Amino acid sequence: MATSTTKIVIKQGEAKNITITVKDSAGTVVDLSAATLTLGVKANRTDTVYSISKADSSFTKTSAASGIVVVKLTATDTNLSEGDYIADLKCSWTGGVTVNKTLDFIIQIKTAITS
Repeated sequence: MATSTTKIVIKQGEAKNITITVKDSAGTVVDLSAATLTLGVKANRTDTVYSISKADSSFTKTSAASGIVVVKLTATDTNLSEGDYIADLKCSWTGGVTVNKTLDFIIQIKTAITS
């Protein structure tokens, strides 16, 4: 489960499902069932282009009412240079309510060992 202090380690070229739980400042889960979600991953906070971008259709929302969603990163997504990347989840709801930075966490790409 990803939180603001989580570092998720992924090998280069590894497909991975990331489970994310969103809570408000009081620690109460946020109902995401009607939310549109996006995930952006970039090497530096100041980068204007994401290394990985995931649209709402990339999320599994089976437990969204409990604040839990799963996003799938493909092998192509994670075929990046080794290093730490900043991932941020954004949520928006019909009516224009947007939470610009719901959650930040680190995705660390490790070099894959091949034979």
